[in-house]
Amino acid sequence: MKPILPSPPPPLRLNILLFDSFSNMLLACLLEPLRVVRDDNNVDIEWTILTHGDEPLKSSSGLSIAPDMPLSQSLPCHLLLMIGGDRFRIDAVDPSLRQSLRLAHRAETVIAADTAPWLLATLGYLSGREATLHWQLLADFSDTFPDVAAREERYVRDGRWVTCGSAASALDLILEEIDTRFGASARFDAAGMFLNDSSRSRMTESLGDGILHSHPGIRRVVNLMTAHIETPLTLAQLSESCQMTPRTLARLFETEMGMPPGRYYQYLRLAKARDLATQTRLTLDQIALRCGFSCGSALSRAFTRAHGFGLRERRRQVHQSE
Repeated sequence: MKPILPSPPPPLRLNILLFDSFSNMLLACLLEPLRVVRDDNNVDIEWTILTHGDEPLKSSSGLSIAPDMPLSQSLPCHLLLMIGGDRFRIDAVDPSLRQSLRLAHRAETVIAADTAPWLLATLGYLSGREATLHWQLLADFSDTFPDVAAREERYVRDGRWVTCGSAASALDLILEEIDTRFGASARFDAAGMFLNDSSRSRMTESLGDGILHSHPGIRRVVNLMTAHIETPLTLAQLSESCQMTPRTLARLFETEMGMPPGRYYQYLRLAKARDLATQTRLTLDQIALRCGFSCGSALSRAFTRAHGFGLRERRRQVHQSE
């Protein structure tokens, strides 16, 4: 049976502004729930794909996407979705960025995801406001834009400006947007596509935290891990904070994640180290301290053991491809 929506549901017009090396997953988390509402509930939702520079772009995984029209031909919209990419530092100094961000003036609400808040802050759109972005960049964001109140939240609303970081946060955000615009039943339908059958009975529980996992214990532990990258917690501290024994914590991660909690924690820290190495000019010693390692040499050894190649090599490959 189709859920009953407010009658008649209001139309929704979206512009989606993409930047080079954007995340496919993040785009899917923002757009696919809206598609479900449109298709399953016969709601009038339309979107237009636009790109910075009006040229076809490639996502971070190499998939190509072309704009539906030039930026100059786009129409005003109810909702502007901005998804920044891995090369946001290059986009931030691109003279044409100002033209692309003019779309924000013709949108009732702006959702800036991943690295897009960095681009908005570069041109002063977020001055005096609260904002967040991908957790791995939050400290750098706060240092670079002291006039913006950076918040460690899944997403932040400040007037018509909404900012978020990861794909999981984007999903939480767009589901809330769907609830507000089209009702709880539409949200339930949209959320269902991201859960397996055994998780549907726990839907309310599984949509509450930043990580999309059906087990609340996993969500609690991983959220603690991501909040303590620079000064890692011990496994005893993690298990105590989540009210379980270290043995229970280890068994839970082996069952749900396929690896011990310590290894998962190190992968989170190494992922941040990789991003800092490829996106900043910080030295390895500086990166190490931001990721919970004693020095650059210790970080390099851990990275090489985990990936089979060195962090310096990865940094060089990325810079050569630019």
